[in-house]
Amino acid sequence: MTIDLVLLTVFLMLSGFFSSTETAFTSLSLIQAHKLVDEHGKKGERVQKLSHNPDILLTTLLIGNNLVNIGATTLATKLTINLFGSHALGYMTGALTLFILIFGEVTPKQIAMAKNTSICLHTAPVVWFLSWIFRPFIWIITLISSTITRIFVSSTQKTLTLENLLLMVSMGENMGIVETYENQMVKNVFRINDTPIQGIVTHRKDVYSLSGDLFLSEAIDDMLRSGFSRIPIFKENPENIVGIVLVKELIKIDRETMEDLRLRDMMLEPLYIPHSKKVNEVFTLFKQKAINIAIVLDEYGGLAGIVTREDVIEEIFGELYDENEIKETDKIISEGKNSWIIAGDTSFYTIHDKLDIELEHSRRILTISGYIIEKIGHIPEEGEVLDFEEGTYEILKVRNNRIQSVRFRIIPEE
Repeated sequence: MTIDLVLLTVFLMLSGFFSSTETAFTSLSLIQAHKLVDEHGKKGERVQKLSHNPDILLTTLLIGNNLVNIGATTLATKLTINLFGSHALGYMTGALTLFILIFGEVTPKQIAMAKNTSICLHTAPVVWFLSWIFRPFIWIITLISSTITRIFVSSTQKTLTLENLLLMVSMGENMGIVETYENQMVKNVFRINDTPIQGIVTHRKDVYSLSGDLFLSEAIDDMLRSGFSRIPIFKENPENIVGIVLVKELIKIDRETMEDLRLRDMMLEPLYIPHSKKVNEVFTLFKQKAINIAIVLDEYGGLAGIVTREDVIEEIFGELYDENEIKETDKIISEGKNSWIIAGDTSFYTIHDKLDIELEHSRRILTISGYIIEKIGHIPEEGEVLDFEEGTYEILKVRNNRIQSVRFRIIPEE
């Protein structure tokens, strides 16, 4: 009887071993697995191999766990009959089930969640050894389960997708592991791959530029007051940008020399890019060519505006301000329940993040202003109220044929 009690204890401990090992490996992330390889060499490689072969890993652990649980049940039944008779089997079954649940399942798995890397390192050799012993059974079970799986599942889903990654980052923010700004940065990094540069350009009507015919002496004071370090230079009209002047190079020139030099004599050849180019592509161009400003052209080759390296970086990190810049107000200002003031140049991404609203639009439209104009087919007047499926828009301000701000109200469901 003593031997039976010892064996029963061993079986229960092995049940806990298999349960904790299963949880440790299934909760092990790709990053943790790579870190184990870097820090522990061959031991870490063994863990990584097992985690990359879930069929072998899980089948080995399930076979082992079932065997020890069957053994524990058999011994417990034998001990109960010898000590109390067969009439006590019902009580034994309930007690053993509770005991296995607490000490063979729940507790080991909770410990494994907290110590998964350590447990994986120490249990991997045992699991690897058992996988060779159970190899014939593993092969048969895996073959049958794979066949059944293929019947019900048409294709294997990727374990790590962009959607899953963004979901994990958002969950990390909710758990306090990831800061809000870090979550937003991760989203922005992937968004720039799909965002055309036209969504962040400084519109041609807002571009500060100077004629190339101006003498440096005529233009230098105005350029310094502008606060810009790079000035677009046009020929004949502001729509025809032909060069870029660096203010830092001009201030090195003495005043007498400025009397004889025109801006066109000091300008550099600009980089021209189509407005359809993606933000990430423009960022790569800026790095390759070591420049900080580009001229954006529309589909007809005309001037659409300009874009700077800072504009691109702000798409990832958010608005950046120096000591001379006036901080912009928020693009979306809440007026209370179900009502907001929205700037016309607010992007769909911002609206989705702040208001959790998806707006159906063509790919060439990037802002709420363009969305409204596309919907109604004309430029609205101030005070005009528009009823759309998602809510009501009141046009607050229109300047130079562009919507500056709107009031958006969500109509509550009755």
